[in-house]
Order: sequence, then structure tokens, then C-alpha cells
Amino acid sequence: MRRVAIDEGRKAQRWGRLLTSDEEGAARAADPAQAGEALRADGFAARDALHALPDDQRHAVALVLIEGLSYAEAAQVLGVPAGTLTSRLVRGRQSLIETLAAQGVTG
Repeated sequence: MRRVAIDEGRKAQRWGRLLTSDEEGAARAADPAQAGEALRADGFAARDALHALPDDQRHAVALVLIEGLSYAEAAQVLGVPAGTLTSRLVRGRQSLIETLAAQGVTG
């Protein structure tokens, strides 16, 4: 139970950093106030797209792309073969790309 609480706290911190205005993003934009809003909107869109994925794909994407685990580590955590993890990750990434592109979010 303690690890679950720690994980949830870390997740909240990551999303907080993602959804707050950063100086680097603001420096690249013509209007820094607009950059902060655009970055937050893109962050919310990414979060919503991630949450819309089926559980198996969402878990694979979260472990590899967000947590930074290797494919082998993520496969072990999920209790699936590496090939299964890879296919879930490919489908999840493709779905995220399509969903975000349809919403006008660019990388």
C-alpha cells in the first residue's frame, strides 16, 4: 500500500510539471502568455488521450514512455512476453499519435 501511495504522489508531480508553464516553451513562442496556455492545453490533450487507451496499451505506454522502463523490465512488470509488450506499445503509440493529430496537437 505504501508503494501505491508513493507511485500516486510521483505521478501527480509528473503531471504537475507537464501542465505548468515552462520558461523554455514560453521563450520559443511569439507571445509567452499564449505559449503557457497552449502547452497546458496540449498536456491536457495528451493526458486525456493516454487515459482513453485500453488498459493493456495504457500500461505499456506508461511504463516505457513515462516511467522510462526498458521493454524487458516493462514486460516483466506486466507479466507478459516481450513481443506482447512491443505490440501493445506500438498500438498505443499509434493511437496516441492519431488522436493527438486529430486534435491539432503537434510534437
